[in-house]
Amino acid sequence: MDIGPPPEEEERGKTGFWRERLKRIISEAEPERIIIAAIVLVGALLIIAAVHSYNSTRLVRKTLAEAQHFEQTANFLSLYLLAMDDAETGQRGYLLTGNPVYLGPYFTGVTRSRAFEKTLLAFFQAPSTTREDLLIIFRSAAAKRAELARTIALAKAGNRTGALAIVRNGQGKNFMDQLRSGVRKVRDREGGKVFLERSLLAERLRHEERNLILAGAALFALAWLLWKFFALSMTRKRRSRASLEWETFHDRLTGLHNRKGLIDFLKKELPEALEKGATLGVLFIDLDGFKEVNDRNGHAAGDRVLIEVARRFGEVIRQEDLLSRLGGDEFVVCLPGLGSPERAEELALRLIDSLAPPFFPPVGKGILSCSVGVALFPGDGKTPAEIVAAADMAMYQSKRAGKRRVSFYCPGDRGAMSVLPRSS
Repeated sequence: MDIGPPPEEEERGKTGFWRERLKRIISEAEPERIIIAAIVLVGALLIIAAVHSYNSTRLVRKTLAEAQHFEQTANFLSLYLLAMDDAETGQRGYLLTGNPVYLGPYFTGVTRSRAFEKTLLAFFQAPSTTREDLLIIFRSAAAKRAELARTIALAKAGNRTGALAIVRNGQGKNFMDQLRSGVRKVRDREGGKVFLERSLLAERLRHEERNLILAGAALFALAWLLWKFFALSMTRKRRSRASLEWETFHDRLTGLHNRKGLIDFLKKELPEALEKGATLGVLFIDLDGFKEVNDRNGHAAGDRVLIEVARRFGEVIRQEDLLSRLGGDEFVVCLPGLGSPERAEELALRLIDSLAPPFFPPVGKGILSCSVGVALFPGDGKTPAEIVAAADMAMYQSKRAGKRRVSFYCPGDRGAMSVLPRSS
């Protein structure tokens, strides 16, 4: 009898089914719909967060009110110690002067200290470390009050000498030192806890209130995004297409046309030159000594040198000419409407001279130069690939002939070259 799959496998099967279905929905959905769904989900989460933040704010306010209870305890401790100081001050004044006026602060201090003891014990009814410390403090205070009462009684009986002797033996001072030490201990612990907790809670309260404001602003922003999303999405797509098209035809480092941009330019210019019967020149330029620059200064410095080379070449060529970088240290200049080979030679020599001034970073005097090969359309090639290849062959002839010179492509057996060295 078929009893079906175990419950665990059935549950895993259901989970896998919904997981695969969710993946299919996401993969088949348009990106805009996915983003809108995400925005709606974030909005719902923000609403939940706002409700949570509101509840947290109420809780923080309640906790802050409870913290004030501990702050009152610290204040009572300070007042309690002040009352004991007043009682001792009144005792000392009466013993030294015999003036009954000083007994007023004494009795007031004793009465207030006992009242504060009852208040503090009421604040800490449950057993705790603080309550135990308070009981120790109260025992020291009781001993101190007994010492004060005994000296005053002796003074009233006419035995001021005996009363002052009790004061001078230092026992009363020890009671007050113990009292102050105990009060300081409790006050520092409880008071420090109060102020720290209050500061943290106040900061948390401000944070939660900011969350409420931010949640409201986020909801407003989400509503605005729902209206503006499609317009922004279309703008983004247009910019992405434009950027992709630019990167297709341009070199990222220098911003010049790349090989594809060069070929595309020649495909447009060669038919026009053929139709008009004009000459078009192609200059293939390869930097001499660039490897040494890279090895000595690093590739980052080499990239900066390439950017500067592109800038200098751009200042030499005409506005209608095209400067491109094929990669590495190879550049190509296209010269529409050249007119005569001499103009190509003149421009090539100016390109060579443009590398003479110092570079930054310094590359070393005389290290960096360039070799140029020249090919002319239509005599040296009929297609963009042919004319660029002819200029490339002429450039290699310049390299073999000693570099830093211009070579014209000369059609014939094995591509013979005529070389024009750069005159000093």
